[in-house]
Amino acid sequence: MFILSCLSAPRPTVLWHGMGDTCCYSFSMGAVKNSIEQAIPGVYVYSIMIGSNMVEDEAYGFLGEVSNEVSEVCTQLKSDPQLQNGFNAVGFSQGGQFLRAYVERCNDPPVYNLITMGGQHQGVADIPECTSVNSTICSIVEDLLALGAYNSLVQELVVQAQYFHDPLEPTEYLTYNAFLPDINSDININPTYKDNLIHLNNLVLVMFSEDTVVVPKESSWFGFYEDNSVSVMIPYNQTQLYIQDRIGLKSLDVAGKLKFDSCPGNHMQFTLDWFKQHVTNPYLKNEI
Repeated sequence: MFILSCLSAPRPTVLWHGMGDTCCYSFSMGAVKNSIEQAIPGVYVYSIMIGSNMVEDEAYGFLGEVSNEVSEVCTQLKSDPQLQNGFNAVGFSQGGQFLRAYVERCNDPPVYNLITMGGQHQGVADIPECTSVNSTICSIVEDLLALGAYNSLVQELVVQAQYFHDPLEPTEYLTYNAFLPDINSDININPTYKDNLIHLNNLVLVMFSEDTVVVPKESSWFGFYEDNSVSVMIPYNQTQLYIQDRIGLKSLDVAGKLKFDSCPGNHMQFTLDWFKQHVTNPYLKNEI
């Protein structure tokens, strides 16, 4: 028994930041990383960066093809020897659905617990306002979005357009959105996506109770508006995605592995104490 305890180690944690953030800002992901390391001595925390520096990382949060970025992350994580036995993952805002795409499409090395903080799992009916320290990025994004979120060029270049879900144009969403309908199996069901997702130990969905950035905020819990309405809300377990179990959401729920939590305040306005109590302690303190 002594030998086995010596061989055990804290399961690593992978973080993927949201829009307008980077892997390593000291006041955001850096602070979260430090918080986890202080709570779990010896843990390895990997914060995803797209590009070669923080400037590029922030830009890729606005500009680029999401599927290409997910593929790059698949390569990053697979090549890190400290992650080879699997890890817990926490996605912040759009990083939540991007990490879910990692699980569905790659999952090598595998994710144990996946926690999404204010994710947009059913998309957003209103594209969030660009928030970046780089005003040039916002100008480019705003000019492109003026062409229309479902414009083919915009779908190739603007990250937020690739999870834009207009409930008043359900056919256009299914036809022209380049990312979200695929990972939600809205058109073609991919059995691999479901198989990978149901192998999670827990899928934890955190919604911000006063969220004005994610519209509707229930998207963080896989809820969304009824087609052709912006007033009728369909809860997660009454959506066709759930009823048909397209990606394994119902299977996870039946197995007791689908968890819901709510954080008070607006989008991403959580304290490190709240994060420790609701995320680190219950879901990140496990061993490989």
